[in-house]
Amino acid sequence: MDILIDTNIILNLVFKRDRYEVSTEIFKQISKNGYAAYITASTVTDLFYIIRKSLHDIESTYNTMEYIFKLVNVLGVMPEDITDAFQCRWKDFEDCVQYTTAINNNIDYVITENVKDYKESGGNIVITPEEFIELMDK
Repeated sequence: MDILIDTNIILNLVFKRDRYEVSTEIFKQISKNGYAAYITASTVTDLFYIIRKSLHDIESTYNTMEYIFKLVNVLGVMPEDITDAFQCRWKDFEDCVQYTTAINNNIDYVITENVKDYKESGGNIVITPEEFIELMDK
């Protein structure tokens, strides 16, 4: 199973935010079941910016990104992903790029804290962390 992890899940993990335990459980389940976890290349730049802004330290930012790369693989965002997202005309273009990249790479699930941001997708592969964990418990 291939899973795309939304930026907010990674940030919960990195900054040990309120949803840290749930985010940790996602990665435990992925590892336990031998699944592949991905983020998009556009997520990498978003994460780097947010982490550096928060930590105010470039070396710590690189170290944090190295930790992230041990958990996930990076999917390239290809021209067709951008074109497909642009044609969808979602309010949140960034999330649409994530979604179209997932679809174009045959990703099974997109896990996000913000399912409502993906409502225009029809929601068939977009799930919450709790839905993913429940799916793993079956």
